[in-house]
Amino acid sequence: MRFLVTRPQPDCARTAQRLRALGHEAVEAPLLAIVETPPESFDLSGVGALAVTSGRALAVLAGHRQQDVLVGLPLYAVGDRTAERARALGFATVIAAGGDVAALAERIAADGVRQTVLYPAARERAGDLEGLLAARGVACRTVEVYRSEPVDALPDAVAAALAAEAFDAVLVYSARTAGALAALLARAGPAARRPRVVAISAAAGAPLDALADVEAADRPDEAALIARALSAC
Repeated sequence: MRFLVTRPQPDCARTAQRLRALGHEAVEAPLLAIVETPPESFDLSGVGALAVTSGRALAVLAGHRQQDVLVGLPLYAVGDRTAERARALGFATVIAAGGDVAALAERIAADGVRQTVLYPAARERAGDLEGLLAARGVACRTVEVYRSEPVDALPDAVAAALAAEAFDAVLVYSARTAGALAALLARAGPAARRPRVVAISAAAGAPLDALADVEAADRPDEAALIARALSAC
């Protein structure tokens, strides 16, 4: 099978390599460029734990001047993959939630965290972790550490392949990416075909509902997304 992988680098390359190892063809076309915007110093006053909802936020923390202090704090990760990355960076106490922001907030509250939770995050965020924690009596300090900017156009070869329906599926990992693809498809007008899109969740794929045949993974993780993409075999 032939897949178009649209997530930002370096995750795009990792996913493509995973698909190739399974014997499939994977074309890399990141639809978002990541711009890192960490503060020179995080305000850690009163902070008792970290919450992380993306591997990208962890990548920004790696090498930060306060990394040695940050890795000593308990870290709550949205899912298992993010938790694995946190451990690889040296975080000693890592707790994985059930894979979404609501489960993350519930786990933090259930563990009795009463100090402020530091939440390094994207400018564009899915879910309202700060609000969910506030509803549970937990203070949250959100700090934007990166933003994503949509690309202006697809590479010519990728655009031609989409028009020729040469991909078995387009893999989408976020609503932000889906929105970028939707804008490109809308710009193409009548020449655009309705691609098969496999999204990591229904919410992630929603911006493409009017322009593509969208399917959602059974769980919000890459293994489930790939399994759904391969279901047409």
